[in-house]
Amino acid sequence: MRTLMMCAILTMLMSVACAQSGGGYDLSWWTIDGGGITFATGGSFNMGGTVGQPDASNALTGGGYSLTGGFWFTPACVATNGDVDGNGCVDDADLLTVLFNFGATGANPADVNCDAIVDDADLLIVLFNFGSGC
Repeated sequence: MRTLMMCAILTMLMSVACAQSGGGYDLSWWTIDGGGITFATGGSFNMGGTVGQPDASNALTGGGYSLTGGFWFTPACVATNGDVDGNGCVDDADLLTVLFNFGATGANPADVNCDAIVDDADLLIVLFNFGSGC
């Protein structure tokens, strides 16, 4: 009975493994690597995943698409015009983020001038650019 049950479970698992086929995309080559997570968007496509160390120098291409492996790089700070949330518009959400983080030190997205403290200089940048890009 135990052998019959194991055969039934294996048969079900093998039928689920065929879910990655079909359409105009080819997933015939892939690896599982360590790393973090990130999202890339382009047109109507959104891809989330990791590209780890073993694939760091490989460029995968096909059709009009390419994917280059590598290591995550996050700059310590990138000065902005006050668009804290990166939506292209300096608005009330950005202003509130700076106000709620006022006085914070260290790495903080509300530190729009990258001086390691959310202060009046950051608030003035947001206020000066308020409404731009909207």
